[in-house]
Amino acid sequence: AFQLPALGTFGNLGKNSLRAPGSFNWDMGLFRNFSITEQWKLQFRAEFFNALNHVNPGAPVSSVGSGGFGSITSAADPRIGQLALKVSF
Repeated sequence: AFQLPALGTFGNLGKNSLRAPGSFNWDMGLFRNFSITEQWKLQFRAEFFNALNHVNPGAPVSSVGSGGFGSITSAADPRIGQLALKVSF
């Protein structure tokens, strides 16, 4: 269905005819502040990226001459979480 145009011509495929699949990503963060003394404060943070762990496929191979043209061979990062403590004085 797809082939390279003749040498010196542009081809007839319209703009944005080949698009990557959509992306669904939900990041969230929670934190709690604790007062130790009047001057010392402690903050606990929990942050999650792609919290629902939804698969976000990468862009398909767009090189027409490639044997894997149109196939998706990658994905975005899975769920990532980080915890932190912050001391203010």
